[in-house]
Amino acid sequence: MNRWLTTTDHKDVGLMYFFATLLFGFIGLLLSLLIRIQLYQPNNGTAWLDWAPGDDAGAFYNSMVTMHGAVMVLFFVSPLSFAFANYVVPLQIGAKDMAFPRLNALSFWTFLFGGLVAASGFVFGGAADVGWTFYSPLTSLEYSPGNGVNLAGAGLVLLIISVTASTINFIVTILYHRQKNMDIWDMPIFTWTMLFTVILMLTIFPILLAAILMLVGDRLFETVFFIDENRGSILWGHLFWFFGHPEVYVVLLPELGMLAEIVPVFARKPLYGKRYIIYSLIVGTVLSVIVWVHHMFITGIDPLLREVMSVTTELISIPFAMVMICLIATLYNGKITFPTANLFALGAIGIFVIGGVTGVFLSSAAIDYHLRGTYYLVAHFHYTLGAVTLGVVAAVYYWYPLMFGRILDERLGKLHFWGSFFGTILTMTPLFYLTDMPRRIYVYGAN
Repeated sequence: MNRWLTTTDHKDVGLMYFFATLLFGFIGLLLSLLIRIQLYQPNNGTAWLDWAPGDDAGAFYNSMVTMHGAVMVLFFVSPLSFAFANYVVPLQIGAKDMAFPRLNALSFWTFLFGGLVAASGFVFGGAADVGWTFYSPLTSLEYSPGNGVNLAGAGLVLLIISVTASTINFIVTILYHRQKNMDIWDMPIFTWTMLFTVILMLTIFPILLAAILMLVGDRLFETVFFIDENRGSILWGHLFWFFGHPEVYVVLLPELGMLAEIVPVFARKPLYGKRYIIYSLIVGTVLSVIVWVHHMFITGIDPLLREVMSVTTELISIPFAMVMICLIATLYNGKITFPTANLFALGAIGIFVIGGVTGVFLSSAAIDYHLRGTYYLVAHFHYTLGAVTLGVVAAVYYWYPLMFGRILDERLGKLHFWGSFFGTILTMTPLFYLTDMPRRIYVYGAN
């Protein structure tokens, strides 16, 4: 036990990230199951929610939705990629360890405590129930007087400390601790994607920190950043989505690197167009910070800004389509084998194509106006993150022998894949057709 509490070795830190994110993934999955139980039929009432703490069953449902989104995006999918990054990146570039081993350990512990603090609201009077986007004025004391928003904010601050330490560590390690004969263009593609990821994180997470500190000021010190009279909801929207949409690419970029590592191995061919992929990811990383306004098309923002962001939102699909084309071209005329890792990788490519294509429609303000508040958006988002999850699971099967010294059972692995693949399709595809059903409701009629 003392070893795990005091270790600074990058492999140990990677394993601790791995198991901690599995814990948060279990919490997020449990919350999603509870959400679906509540919504499985019309006029379901609140009978099974009445056991929840507090007198408001609807507030408890909203807490589940809020923490499901926050936990799965911020404390599961993205940190799970960092489990592999901590373990694999130093090995790929020939580094003895991360540049700052103690800072690396600090980043893990602040991440772990941040997640536990954010979720602890369920124990201390009720978790945040404002949605994972924490829209103002729902986060004000008037609408959220309990401790849930405060605890979620404290957890996010700890997460941002973790992210800041980790991103600086990876940038220094990748740029200055490669083996002497390794040119930057010789780096493996997964290391490239992690470099883009941490640069993007270092760009956007300070904006989230600023927004949270402003929210703390409003809640505890009676500042007026987000009050209605100052159009505070629009200000919060800009601050949050400048972080929130690039966060999708923070989650996506490592997964693309994992796929680009796995697919060539089981196609028995070199990765097609490695430099095209790198250039595409450079363009995609830059574009990711100038597309956020498409989340705010229905807020009455300036029409010219809306048109510009419609164009950038359409453009950002091009570099990631290029990455998909290169991965598919790698398969062409390859001697493809289908172990579990490759099945998950190929499944991730297919699911991502559907998620990406359905997202392009939302770049149109006219279409977005009708679909923004419906389950079509839920389906699109979960197809995209479903692809990321399948890609990360592919990496689990691919790198598990390296990390644990044993191979996972292939028969069980294939059952795992087919259940996950068709489970994603059967769960999310019907939601595309629910374009007349609003999100964020816990009881609905048959019509």
